[in-house]
Amino acid sequence: MHLVLMRSGDCCALGEGSRDSERCLTEQGVKEVTASAMFLASIGIKPKAILSSPFKRTTQTAEIISKHMPNNSPVIIAPYIMPGAGAEEFMRSVAARTECKDNDWVIAVGHEPDLGTTVREILGLENGLGIPLMPSTVIGINAKCHEGKLYGRIIFLFSPYGMNELSF
Repeated sequence: MHLVLMRSGDCCALGEGSRDSERCLTEQGVKEVTASAMFLASIGIKPKAILSSPFKRTTQTAEIISKHMPNNSPVIIAPYIMPGAGAEEFMRSVAARTECKDNDWVIAVGHEPDLGTTVREILGLENGLGIPLMPSTVIGINAKCHEGKLYGRIIFLFSPYGMNELSF
C-alpha cells in the first residue's frame, strides 16, 4: 500500500471558551492544503480513501484534498487518529480501514506530534524523537502491513510552507 500521511492545515488559535476540536482552517491554511492537494494530484495520486481525525480542521483538510483528487476519494472519519491517539492506534486505524493492497493509495490526515511519531515508527527509526511536520505537509510512504502493523520507506515529502520560503 502507498500511504500519504498529512498534517492538517494551519488553523485558528485556540480561543478562550473554545474547543480544540472546533478550530477551523485559516485562510492561509486553506491555501497551503490546496497546494498540497494540487501536488498530490499532479503526481497521479488517486487515493482509495482519505481517513481523517474527527476534528474540524482535519475534516476540512480531508475535504479539500478529496475535491482536488481526480477520483473524488471518499472521506472517512477515523476517531483513532485524533490528537493524543499515539502511533500504534494511528497505524491500527489505517490498517483496519484499508485492505493493504500493494497498489492502493490511502491518505490519512492527522495531528502533530502524533504524525511525526507515526512516521518514525513506520520507518523503524530507533530514537524516541518524532519527525516534526509543518501544517499541510504530506509524506508519501511505501508501506507494508504485517500482523496489523505498518512498515515502510519514504517515497516523497512535500511542504507548501517550505515552498513559500524559497525565493527564486
